[in-house]
Amino acid sequence: MSSFNLGEIAAASLRLRREEDQAGTDPTDTAFKLRVLLGAVVAAAVAALAACGLVTSTNRSVFILFDVSGSYAKNAPASVKLANLMIADLQPGDWLAASQISTCSFSEKEIILQRQLPETPSLASSTKRELFAQLTAYAGQVKSSGYTDIHGALAQAAFELRQRPEKARYIVMFSDMIEDYSKKCDTSKVELDLTGIHVVATNVVKSNPSDPEAYFARLNRWEKIVTDAGGIWQLVVSPDQLPKIVTLS
Repeated sequence: MSSFNLGEIAAASLRLRREEDQAGTDPTDTAFKLRVLLGAVVAAAVAALAACGLVTSTNRSVFILFDVSGSYAKNAPASVKLANLMIADLQPGDWLAASQISTCSFSEKEIILQRQLPETPSLASSTKRELFAQLTAYAGQVKSSGYTDIHGALAQAAFELRQRPEKARYIVMFSDMIEDYSKKCDTSKVELDLTGIHVVATNVVKSNPSDPEAYFARLNRWEKIVTDAGGIWQLVVSPDQLPKIVTLS
């Protein structure tokens, strides 16, 4: 069913009634009666749609990247919990995908799931529960990869998002943002196109607490990579910020 703005319909109906009153239209006029009848039909349709719980999409697509390389793989359960909190706040009609940051990330084999939430809230809630279960099961069987192909993962996510019609596009990365490329799959020089995409880095653990400067330098470097590629960079430090940043745009 095509979506429409209920507020605009209601406002248009009110304007029509005011125009009729100002023009002094004869209430017995046939055209006037037809307009009133049409208004009643529209009002009934609005009420029926509201009762069914149908809403319009927020036009948002979100692509999650889970780092499963090296020691960071052990963070998968915590990362999935944070991802599920964000998914819980997505709206009917939003689109979601998830993939891995592994040895060679630019591959359909690394994609965990792709789903669009139904437009009906009750069905969207049911789909969310399925996603929660699917991601939780995934976190329980993650296998650590030997290398960390972040560029390839970003290229994969950006490619998928460019195929989507949604206006707001997000890549949410659960990673320490430390690159490590194999000789057989070095995508570090691949040119990224992140135009108009929000790249959100979260759960960026401090791998070496004795060297804060290296941590901040790494974040600054990735911010430059993302912005130079046309993207919008954002670091999320507090877990409760993630749903707000992604779903309240």
